[in-house]
Amino acid sequence: MAKSKTIGKVTELTLINPIKPGKGPTLRAVLTNINPQLVRKMETIHFARWVLIDNDTRLLFTSNFDRSLDDYLKDFVKVMPEGLDSIWGNCEDYPAGGCKDFPAFSAFVAAFQVDTTLWYAAYPTATVKEVLKALDVKAKADKFVKDINLPVATTVGQP
Repeated sequence: MAKSKTIGKVTELTLINPIKPGKGPTLRAVLTNINPQLVRKMETIHFARWVLIDNDTRLLFTSNFDRSLDDYLKDFVKVMPEGLDSIWGNCEDYPAGGCKDFPAFSAFVAAFQVDTTLWYAAYPTATVKEVLKALDVKAKADKFVKDINLPVATTVGQP
């Protein structure tokens, strides 16, 4: 059984799920229509990617996230249960009760998880919240530097 790997505060997950026969086009439409901002509501995702592979017969999902796999799956179920069901509901062996049947959903993930041979986290010691805070501090510092370097205003009529 595959197990997620963690570097610092960041954990990875890779799944390869067989798509139900004939459901490739439906799944492609579902993925095309999901608003990425819905995924962004999960404040622990560094990235997530869904890719139809092998002539739309399998779904590859990869993600890096903060905390444990169990915490991540619970966050996903809390934030976008309908999205999860509309995606993986097109895959074989998805639980009849959907992702809200958390033990069955967790077992489904475990059954299709594959070992990640190599993976990289750019900021392994920082959570998503910490990265976003650092970016906010940098933007404010850049604005401050820009503001104090403004040219001195000239009085009207003077060169």
